[in-house]
Amino acid sequence: MLTDITRSARISKCGLYRWTLARAWDGRPMLLVVMFNPSTASHTEDDPTITLLCQLAAHNGFGGIVVVNGIPLRSSTPAPAVDMVNTWDKRCDWSDRDLLHENVAVIQKEVARAGAILLAWGNLASRCDSWFDHVLEQIEEVRPAHAPVFCLGKTALGYPKHPLARGKHKVRKDEQLQLWSTR
Repeated sequence: MLTDITRSARISKCGLYRWTLARAWDGRPMLLVVMFNPSTASHTEDDPTITLLCQLAAHNGFGGIVVVNGIPLRSSTPAPAVDMVNTWDKRCDWSDRDLLHENVAVIQKEVARAGAILLAWGNLASRCDSWFDHVLEQIEEVRPAHAPVFCLGKTALGYPKHPLARGKHKVRKDEQLQLWSTR
């Protein structure tokens, strides 16, 4: 069990968007985690995904996590985030487009200083696959050569597994990270 965790998050003033969330428990390197969209976890509250990610990171030799998401909209369900990506142009909502691109800049900044990266967006990315292809391209563009890219395994569709995968794909808190390969 992890103790003395320092918690922080960068959330928009309106509370609808989360740019980063961090948890640190010791001086070992941090693990950057890139997921689909943020839940309602905050600078004070954890959710089941964040709790499991902390356990996974500690088990794999990391002293904390920094979480970013391909879509910054905070929601307990993915549908609004999918809608944000897939319909901003139909709704002529340029603010959504700008927020998405601002978020990619945050992801790139975190990737550029990461020692290791965990991709974990799951099959949800199939609902807006061209956007997540873009996110992955932007990650690779700035990823330091020394920073390995990991996953928790792949889904049947080839996406990096989400930590809360269910059934026979369930992720254990002592799961070993696997090197990510696009093949």
